[in-house]
Amino acid sequence: MPWKVTEPMNEKERFVSLAQTGRFTISNLCKDFGISRKTGHKYLLRYEAEGRDGLKERSRRPKHCPNATVDAVEKLILKERRKHPTWGPKKIRDLLLKIHGIERPPHESTIALVLSRHGLSQKRKRKAGVYRVHPEHLTEPTRPNEVWTFDFKGWFLLQDGQRCDPLTTCDRYSRFVIGCYACENQQFKGPLRVCKKLMRYHGVPDVIRVDNGTPFASGALGGLSQLSVWWMEQGIRVEFMTPASPHENGSHERMHRDLTAEATKPPSRNLSGQKKRFERWRHEYNHDRPHESLDMLRPAEIYHKSSRRLGEKYKMLYPDDYEVKRVSQSGHISHQGKNFYMSEIFAGCHVGLFENEQAITERHYANLHLGNLEFNCPDPWRPDSIIVKPDQAPKSSRDRRKQNKIKRK
Repeated sequence: MPWKVTEPMNEKERFVSLAQTGRFTISNLCKDFGISRKTGHKYLLRYEAEGRDGLKERSRRPKHCPNATVDAVEKLILKERRKHPTWGPKKIRDLLLKIHGIERPPHESTIALVLSRHGLSQKRKRKAGVYRVHPEHLTEPTRPNEVWTFDFKGWFLLQDGQRCDPLTTCDRYSRFVIGCYACENQQFKGPLRVCKKLMRYHGVPDVIRVDNGTPFASGALGGLSQLSVWWMEQGIRVEFMTPASPHENGSHERMHRDLTAEATKPPSRNLSGQKKRFERWRHEYNHDRPHESLDMLRPAEIYHKSSRRLGEKYKMLYPDDYEVKRVSQSGHISHQGKNFYMSEIFAGCHVGLFENEQAITERHYANLHLGNLEFNCPDPWRPDSIIVKPDQAPKSSRDRRKQNKIKRK
């Protein structure tokens, strides 16, 4: 048996017609139709005044709402959202307060409703955070220029088919984007040229945090590369993140998401145009965009240049009981009549040799232990028994898989 479907309008007309016959009381009719007596009398009065049109559904919107958003303010909200598609209600409210001078701007939830009503909001799935916020082996900055972060965003093709590799530099404490350069590749010379340009203008940081990819790291001793060795020669401590752990540089990765959405889609016509676009975006990010992690301040309001200048004479000092050796241009050091291969990346650098209690000669560069010297190696030029402490050098994913298999066995 099919279900009987009735329209609300038909039910109202039937209720009025039965009430007008006089054979039923209003109370019994309201009980049979499942409505209150107040609603029943309302339908009868509206039918007497307006006829059938009085039974149509009416808007329940209040006639007066003193807290309603002013049309002019709503237009400003939509204007700022279209100008900054990735900014949410918190940032738009801050703009209304500080830029447009509105003393009592709408609440964040009201702005969210306005954006949703005009189809300008997107629902995002949030993943539960299961990572440590402050890893123990990484420095948590307490002032500007204490920790800089370097990273490549990931290459993409411009409209003319040329490859673009954005290299970004950010101050960890103030979230200030120090540099955003469109490089042609990820080789050593390009990042080195960018580092010198930034440090001549902004000064030298205390720590630089990078991942384990090129050109920041390599398979050489200590996981160092030619670029990271140059940083250490300037008196900068280099911190490598744990492999496959981008959350340890979360603020930089979050900045990359904004950079991708606002300055790379669609890509520019050529490399020159993309560089100008990156610079405009960097100025907006540092001076206009409020940051929730900074209590809605702008990075430019917190950041200041470093007092350490590039070019100052820095001499790497070792303890008195260390024997200091200079690495040759071929990457070797001479000790007790034998040559030991280090790497070409250490050419011209000074390393410290230290004989421990077990009479083993250790190699140190700055604060890193690079391994021990093996005198009985059949090939003194490239010894194959260099011991490197596991906690001093970044490991590859293949090494971690091998260690996990050994542990399971």
